[in-house]
Amino acid sequence: MLLLVVTTAYGQNVKIRGFVRTPDNQPFPGVTVRVKGTSVGATSSGSGEFSMGNVPANGVLVFSAIGQVPQEIPVPAERGKTLTITMQPDQRQLDEVVAIGYGNVAKRDVTGAITSISRDAIEKRQPVNLIDALQSQAAGVLVMNDAGEPGAEGSIRIRGFSTFSSAGNNPLYVIDGVLSESAGNINPNDIESIEVLKDAASAAIYGSRSANGVIIITTKKGQEGKPRVDVRYSSILGQLAHKLRQANADDVRAYRKLQGSSGTSADSLNPGFNADNDYQDMVSQQAIRHQVDLSVSGASKNMNYYTSLQYLDDKGLIVNSWNKMARARINIDYSPSTRFKYGNRMQFSYQKRNNINEGNTFNQLFQRPTNFTVYYPDGSLAGYVGGRRNPLANALYEMDETETYGGSIFNYIEVSLLKDLKFTTNFNVDLSVPHNVSFNPKIISSANPTRNDGSEAFDLNIGWQYQAYLNYTKTVNKDHNFNAMVGFSAERARNNSFDIAGTDYVSENIYTSNAAGTLVNSGTRTGASAHSMASFFGRVGYSYKSRYLLNATLRHDGSSRFGKSNLWGDFPSVSAAWRVSDESFMRWTRRYLSDAKLRVSYGQTGNERVGDYDAMQRITFGSSYYNGVTGAVPTSSIGNPNLSWESTRQFDAGLDLSFFNDRLLFTADYYVKTTRNLLYQRPLPSETGYEDVRINLGAIRNKGLEFAVNGTPYRSRNFTWNTIFNISFERSTILQLYGGEEFIAGDKWLVREGGRLGDFYGHKYVGVYAYDQSNAYTDNWERLTPVFDENNAFVGYNHNGEKYNGAVHHMYGNGQLLKGGDVEYENISRDSVIDDADRTVIGNAQPKFYAGWINNLTYKNLTLSFTFNVTWGGDVYNNAAATLNNYNTTHIIPQPYVIYNAWKAQGDETDVPRVQANSAWNHRISTRYVEDASFIRLSYVKLMYGFNPAWLSKIRIKGAGLYVYGSNLITWTNYSWFDPEFSSSNALQLGQDNGRYPRRRELGLGININL
Repeated sequence: MLLLVVTTAYGQNVKIRGFVRTPDNQPFPGVTVRVKGTSVGATSSGSGEFSMGNVPANGVLVFSAIGQVPQEIPVPAERGKTLTITMQPDQRQLDEVVAIGYGNVAKRDVTGAITSISRDAIEKRQPVNLIDALQSQAAGVLVMNDAGEPGAEGSIRIRGFSTFSSAGNNPLYVIDGVLSESAGNINPNDIESIEVLKDAASAAIYGSRSANGVIIITTKKGQEGKPRVDVRYSSILGQLAHKLRQANADDVRAYRKLQGSSGTSADSLNPGFNADNDYQDMVSQQAIRHQVDLSVSGASKNMNYYTSLQYLDDKGLIVNSWNKMARARINIDYSPSTRFKYGNRMQFSYQKRNNINEGNTFNQLFQRPTNFTVYYPDGSLAGYVGGRRNPLANALYEMDETETYGGSIFNYIEVSLLKDLKFTTNFNVDLSVPHNVSFNPKIISSANPTRNDGSEAFDLNIGWQYQAYLNYTKTVNKDHNFNAMVGFSAERARNNSFDIAGTDYVSENIYTSNAAGTLVNSGTRTGASAHSMASFFGRVGYSYKSRYLLNATLRHDGSSRFGKSNLWGDFPSVSAAWRVSDESFMRWTRRYLSDAKLRVSYGQTGNERVGDYDAMQRITFGSSYYNGVTGAVPTSSIGNPNLSWESTRQFDAGLDLSFFNDRLLFTADYYVKTTRNLLYQRPLPSETGYEDVRINLGAIRNKGLEFAVNGTPYRSRNFTWNTIFNISFERSTILQLYGGEEFIAGDKWLVREGGRLGDFYGHKYVGVYAYDQSNAYTDNWERLTPVFDENNAFVGYNHNGEKYNGAVHHMYGNGQLLKGGDVEYENISRDSVIDDADRTVIGNAQPKFYAGWINNLTYKNLTLSFTFNVTWGGDVYNNAAATLNNYNTTHIIPQPYVIYNAWKAQGDETDVPRVQANSAWNHRISTRYVEDASFIRLSYVKLMYGFNPAWLSKIRIKGAGLYVYGSNLITWTNYSWFDPEFSSSNALQLGQDNGRYPRRRELGLGININL
């Protein structure tokens, strides 16, 4: 045998040389050429040339490239012959389709701004939810991940904020054809593909709910062959990414002395105040998440099936925070003939979680003095001490558990009426039944005497959807392709709720209302609401040789949420594309340029996500009492019968380029997105007797640029590097408001024409007056410098280095002359009083740009995937720090920097005001707590080893892989609190960090087995 090997290696080896060409006879660089069954290989050069030595004379050459059909060519018998190989495009990839509304289209014929994300891109991470699966995957899609609290998700924004409505900024989800406002129940491991419809031309087919983009999710199907069984298990450990510096017992005593306290709270020997607790350590724990996935799939000629089951057990960073979830899916498609197809999609879910009250638990870590006792001498936990909650007691004993059962059943029928005409009809039912139990035992009660309280809430949410549509496709003379679609849909959703609340429970182990001594009338009630829609929709399209493409859509929507005069709305769109690369004048580029397409689109989408009855005057029952008798009164909101649709018009121009036979892909988009008739809950003067009214307020415009690159810089037989980079620039402007009137949302966001959503409004923090005499200004309100003699006696002022003899002006705040230790704010109005006229825009919560960089490296059986995500240029208002440092609450201790840098005496140069309670002047909303929210994060890393199939076949396993996974491993940021990345539910109040559940740094192991 050894002699045979030697003879093969040296006696019969030849040298091979040749060229690889494209179908139009252009050089094809980057083609991998290898000898089948050996490690001998080469790559074609820029001219398409390749050469190899030591090639067995009886060997077989394998030619492969991305997007091309692999070819196997025997080594020619004629020595020295130059080979010429012509690669052929892989028709399966050319015919790859993407999901659009009520149909599919070839990926290369897309005329709108659509980003596709494959199952492979999702599986290269370890996603728990859709937020994990989507982050950094698509340009123009800003994903804010709240990955910390068990069961938490985050937010998805497509091309910025376009409405004042909180819910209206969320995209519409279409899961296997079913329209939904949430995708929280979808198991990422069930996803086959995701299409993100970003422009109006793509999304307008979904009409009144597509103003903020559409995310189409297609779940998996089985593949023909033997049944496939996949088992996945992972165990992920998590810990606090970093701790914050907190005032310890010595710092607390130093602060007490600054307050002028010499009593027990500053006495280190006082047994009630001599602890030194590290609350962050006491309340946090090692987080761990176990996840098990099982799927069984397969297909035959007439039937296709996919089923899955997932169980997730997640223990959070804070003690007693947890989430348990089980999800199941059944997908079946049955085709008894070529003309008829029936299928269903069934999904079931169960979730139970304990919701941590961030204010009562986590914020108390920093607000409660660290020298307060946590345990009494008998070992029992302390409750309230000095008016401050015990965060450990709250975490352990405060109960807020939500248990939710959910399910959906979707059935469809497809019938080919004619060769080119197909009819589809489907029906879906959704059910969600959440049940919440909350209970606060006496130990965490703030009442005197202490008392317990609790509540229970039941909800029944049920909805149905019906859709029916016809699809027509026709090809004439091979070059002219026509398609049309027309359809109808109807849906209805209903909610029923029951709430009951009580106090003075006889037993703190029984949480049902019959254990309550007293029922709370204001917390005991039932409710119901419903919402209906009906729609007519259609689309027409034309393509000439896939070179010139034109599409148009129209949807006519009706919603029960609007007044009778505005029940219906129309949402049209048009889009066109030109495949420039197919023109004869572009032939010279074909050596490098595989495909080039210009796109342009314009359309109108809508938003109807408001209250179900905002257009009506409503009556409320059971919330107002007279002499113990309940009555019926108007609600605090006035109904508006003229309430109308919110409409978004969007223009998009795009460019798609493919180089080197799809080895390098580039996409660019420019868009202008304008929303009018904004839906807003407008406050009313108290004289009206009402609080607010829902109105159509004004207009917002978003402009943006998006760039995406997908390339394979290096590819050989054993090693491949694929990299994906996308970056998005957004700029929003408020164009119009009701009557042109600006207003302040909350207490720190200015909403005005010409401004932006997320504009922080406050004072510019200049510093702290070092001396009483530092509060001195010229006639032009320029600061004067006080001068003191050798005895530290004040002798006058200098201005720009010279003695000043003019008039001296002083600043006043809250009617008082400002002195040393008081804050100096910028005097914008140029007068002697700092007031609201001196407030200005001091920052903005929206980033200037955001980006994602994804890398996938494969070497033999090893695959390394990692993702960086970047958000740059936005601001955060650190309200958690502002609350700590305001001095106004006796037992809230400031940060150590504040304690040791506070102004104490005349002449102190510092940026921290003097310690004095009731000095609200020194703690106005200002730039002091506006921080840069920019960050770069190594978000996901996964290293996987795939075992050799030949080894596995011996134990009857088709495939297996072992991997190491990490998330949130490194973050580069200047933000001083836990994390600058968090979602904001209110579009008018963006970017405020009130002290949130911290993110985890995760590391774990997993295994995948295919049977």
